[in-house]
Amino acid sequence: MRIINPGNPKRRRNLRAKITSLATGLLIFLLAGVLQRTYRTGSIPQDSIPANQTVAYSETLSIANIYSGTISRNSSLYTELLSWQLPKSLISGLTSRFSRLFDLRGSKPGDKFKLFMGQGDSILAFEYITSDWKRYRLDRNGSDYIATVNEIGLDRKVQRVEGVIESSLWDALLPVLPDMEIFSDLSDIFDSEIDFLTEPRVGDRFSLVFETYEKDSVFVRPGKILAAQYFLGNVPHRAFLYTDSSGHRDYYDERGYSLRKSFLKSPLNYRRISSRFSMSRLHPILKIRRPHLGVDYAAAAGTPVVASGEGRVAYRGWRSGFGNYIEIRHPSNMVTCYGHLKGFAKGLSAGDHVDQGQLIGFVGSTGMATGPHLDYRVMKNGRFIDPLKMIVPAALPVKDAYRAEFQKVVAEYTPLLDKPATPAAWQPVLAGSN
Repeated sequence: MRIINPGNPKRRRNLRAKITSLATGLLIFLLAGVLQRTYRTGSIPQDSIPANQTVAYSETLSIANIYSGTISRNSSLYTELLSWQLPKSLISGLTSRFSRLFDLRGSKPGDKFKLFMGQGDSILAFEYITSDWKRYRLDRNGSDYIATVNEIGLDRKVQRVEGVIESSLWDALLPVLPDMEIFSDLSDIFDSEIDFLTEPRVGDRFSLVFETYEKDSVFVRPGKILAAQYFLGNVPHRAFLYTDSSGHRDYYDERGYSLRKSFLKSPLNYRRISSRFSMSRLHPILKIRRPHLGVDYAAAAGTPVVASGEGRVAYRGWRSGFGNYIEIRHPSNMVTCYGHLKGFAKGLSAGDHVDQGQLIGFVGSTGMATGPHLDYRVMKNGRFIDPLKMIVPAALPVKDAYRAEFQKVVAEYTPLLDKPATPAAWQPVLAGSN
């Protein structure tokens, strides 16, 4: 056994260093034990652990460190974790695994996260809470993780606003809505009937009944518009949200006719139309004239592309000059085609059912293309038609089997829409709406 001579100054320094190292190790061990006991007793909120796993995790995890942070402006989860001096390989592995649960491109300033670390840089759990109070969590389970998603105890309220146009609908709604996303939703609902940018006039009246979600009586996010009414001049336009027992949801007028067209005017937000439907177009690459049986929408690479209407994916993959290509079959012998995509929506496969407005891909320039754009084509009864000139029928009305149930919804909300005018404000309505 080696004996250290305390009379030697150098050996005394070594002895002090070893004693300090041992004390530090003991302190870390004790702190780890305290953290483990804290985790068991609930100082870390127990509702952040899946209920059916609380006992198992609290009995087996030994937490060494907990990192908590908030996504700041112009930052990312990777950058925030990097600021904690964590190994890059660990951060890359975590963000890669977590991105399968949550699309990190949707991260926003104010989102919160918490990383529970074990001994030896092992990740025990990771929790991410978005600004709309959804919790995404990974919990260690052997060599993999168990993923859970839930909302954090938000209180649902049903509110009502009304008003009269004095300059524009935007100006009328701005002081009374808790979030102008509701204005966007209202515009979408009446899109086929009213152009809210050009048609509203001074004196027009409106009223809305909508959901909000709160935490401790503080507004967190808007929900759905349940009913709406707009008098364009003296002509009333009404919308009622109705979900039938099969799960189909749509907005209808008081007679049960859908306010939605069966196809969107365009399947993306575009900058300009770079090429129109033509039977003889000079091809920009081949330099020969041939038919162009669709419309090219120029847009930035990566711009989301959505399904024009409800249907089933008939093809998803590479198709010669179209590059990444999707074909969707719709009712009434209609087919829509989407070409030159940069990529496809995560999880989308041939045979999948898609809803109108559902993300299917992203604008790109794959195949024979000179720049990023969407080649959008429509077929009816096996023949290509001009998407810009086609007459789009309304979506299906309420089915006869659900008419009586739908009329109950109309009867419930009509008195709220027609409620006598009060000072403009958003007011709680409907008893027991929490």
